[in-house]
Amino acid sequence: MKLTKKLKKEIRGQARNQAKIKRKIDKLIEAGIDEYREWTANQFDKSQKPITIIAEGDSWFNYLLAGKDVIDKLERLMSIKINNLASPGDEAAEMLTGEQKERLERELKRGPANKKRKKYDFFLFSGGGNDLVGKKTFYLWFHDYKKGMQPKDILNTQAIGRAFGMLEVNYKVLFGIRDNYSPETVILLNAYDFAIPDGRGVCFKGPWLQPGLKHRKVPVGMRTKVVELFLREYETFISNLAKKNNNIIVVPTQGTLTKNDWANELHPTNPGFNEIAKVFEQSI
Repeated sequence: MKLTKKLKKEIRGQARNQAKIKRKIDKLIEAGIDEYREWTANQFDKSQKPITIIAEGDSWFNYLLAGKDVIDKLERLMSIKINNLASPGDEAAEMLTGEQKERLERELKRGPANKKRKKYDFFLFSGGGNDLVGKKTFYLWFHDYKKGMQPKDILNTQAIGRAFGMLEVNYKVLFGIRDNYSPETVILLNAYDFAIPDGRGVCFKGPWLQPGLKHRKVPVGMRTKVVELFLREYETFISNLAKKNNNIIVVPTQGTLTKNDWANELHPTNPGFNEIAKVFEQSI
């Protein structure tokens, strides 16, 4: 099928807009890094020893709505600043390749304050969600529903295992970066929480869960349980990785939120993010 001139123009326009948004986010991240390093240097100059934290991740760590993500809430709870490299919509592979990988390596290598040669106490990571969910991918992890099936029967464990295998490659890159540049820094992994597949999106994006379950003809009354079981599999996967490596903690976020704590299929409400941040604070 040949693309019309109008469609080609629209595609080029979308690509330019996405690149422009990406550049703006990168500028905001770099500005945030400078602000963080200035704050940290001042803390050390005052002979204080702040908890030093660096973060990389997806929209749970950078929702682009001021004060409405885990990192913003955690900074307020702990009265500190966090060096936040997260960018909304990123998959784990994007965070750990190319310029983003180089930025992460640079920040881990130089630490929170150059003149003290100190390394970060904690490295918070939220990744994997965008690799697994979405209109074009989420259905892959399930079987077609047939009468008499229980929620656990709908999980396609072989497909899920293959997906986790690909994610494991990215996590090993993550662990390797930490080991190379800041081996004593403790990694805290985000396990997300039991999302509600109710079809709600945000800012013209989504839904991410409902279409795949609908495609597999999963009854409405079973869908929330199926998503819960899928996320429990994810938590088991990253917990097993944590056990095989040093200084890695899976933050026990699952089961924290209620149905009313979800703003849409993937993101908590403002108070919901605060509840998740409290769990991170406890782990720190």
